[in-house]
Amino acid sequence: ALRDWGHARDYVEAQWLMLQQDHPEDYVIATGRQYSVRDFVNQAAAHLDMNIHWQGEGIDEQGIDTASGRCIVAVDPRYFRPTEVETLLGDPTKAREQLGWEPKTTFEALVQEMVTADLRLAERDRLVDAAGYRAYSYHE
Repeated sequence: ALRDWGHARDYVEAQWLMLQQDHPEDYVIATGRQYSVRDFVNQAAAHLDMNIHWQGEGIDEQGIDTASGRCIVAVDPRYFRPTEVETLLGDPTKAREQLGWEPKTTFEALVQEMVTADLRLAERDRLVDAAGYRAYSYHE
């Protein structure tokens, strides 16, 4: 599946610009670029100095860390959406032309920011666990 990945920070700026207009209008707020989950994983892995080898197809697809041979990402049917679509792509032309809005955060910067935030949480959780306390799970 392909998605139009964008940063909330950019979208909030677009919302603010919409609210400054004299007359309300509808706008599509998007980056106009598509990336797959595989692209996301590869970008995150690159930020972590990891190389991923992809094997299998469909529900059996896995991303294997080439250094350790461990599976680090796999398809989990629990997260399938009942009405999944193969591609989502927005056309932000009207927002660009009428609002002067441009997304500022690249896909690469978005992924890097997300990885960095998760690393900080993991470090915090490690310290909490080391002190004998239980860390809250955010992802389940």
